[in-house]
Amino acid sequence: MNEMETKYFKDSWKPDYSKFNYSGWKLLSQFRSKDKILDIGCGYNLFKERLGDKIYGIDPANDKADEMVSWEDFVPKQEFNVYLCLGSLNFGPEDEVEAQVKKLADLTKKGDRIYWRQNPGTGDHPWKGVGDVRFYPWTMEKNREWCKKYGFYLKDCKMDTGNRIYAEWFVGNEYEYFAYMVDDDGKRDYAL
Repeated sequence: MNEMETKYFKDSWKPDYSKFNYSGWKLLSQFRSKDKILDIGCGYNLFKERLGDKIYGIDPANDKADEMVSWEDFVPKQEFNVYLCLGSLNFGPEDEVEAQVKKLADLTKKGDRIYWRQNPGTGDHPWKGVGDVRFYPWTMEKNREWCKKYGFYLKDCKMDTGNRIYAEWFVGNEYEYFAYMVDDDGKRDYAL
């Protein structure tokens, strides 16, 4: 994210998680009680109120984050097993976005989950300065390509509200994903 984009997200952008069918508040049903979640580009860190210390938010533009830092400069001080990229790894040319995805692949370990909201390159935000934002044109095909290239299982990829793409990536393969879905006692253990 360049300086003008950081300024835009600091001064103009406002979140609305309630409008998304998959990548907003409904994500809360995906989290388990033992999950440690990193919200990359957390903005106003809205999940913090509901999840407390289970979640750690980073953002280069918003002082509501637990740590004001870009994804490129972030150095984890703890382990995470769930990553939220809700419109955050979404800016700049393909080589920059792919470098961010590669960092995600390098930091994650088998069994980790990544939940995405991706902008397909539309500058459709209603706020002043949106014309200065370099939205990367995410596609479902790009999700498939990078999952294959970086060793993720693409569990889900579909259109969400407002022409956004919702995706779930899992570190591992399809069989490992389904093994993860069942705990030792055969039940899912949700955080909320």
